[in-house]
Amino acid sequence: MIGRSFEHKIKIYYQDTDCEGVVYYANYLTYLERSRMECLEELGFDLKKLKEKGILFVVASVDIRYLLPAYLADILLLKTYITKVGVASLNFYCEIYNKSLLINKSNVTLVCIDDNFKPQPLTEQLRDKFKECLQ
Repeated sequence: MIGRSFEHKIKIYYQDTDCEGVVYYANYLTYLERSRMECLEELGFDLKKLKEKGILFVVASVDIRYLLPAYLADILLLKTYITKVGVASLNFYCEIYNKSLLINKSNVTLVCIDDNFKPQPLTEQLRDKFKECLQ
């Protein structure tokens, strides 16, 4: 696939579903956020400490494809990849599996900003660590 994969699982609870027991579509955005946070933490970054240094990340764009539904009590596997490291941005690709079936895939772009919500370049340390994931 695309470089290093970061994997974690999410269990579907009642609160995640609609009246039919199907995962509500907007909840996938939350799962993607969790997946990115897990990825960053696994790389050794503490988001609170980054924030204290004036380094914040915001979502600039999301492209999400819903292929199959997930249901109450399912255990989903999220596979997340960093696919591009820009001057002030990161691209993530995520596949979500239910058992062995691909049910969702997405591309998300994050932009690094300062406390005033202005784009700022990634630090050399961040850029180097993220680029390691591309190989």
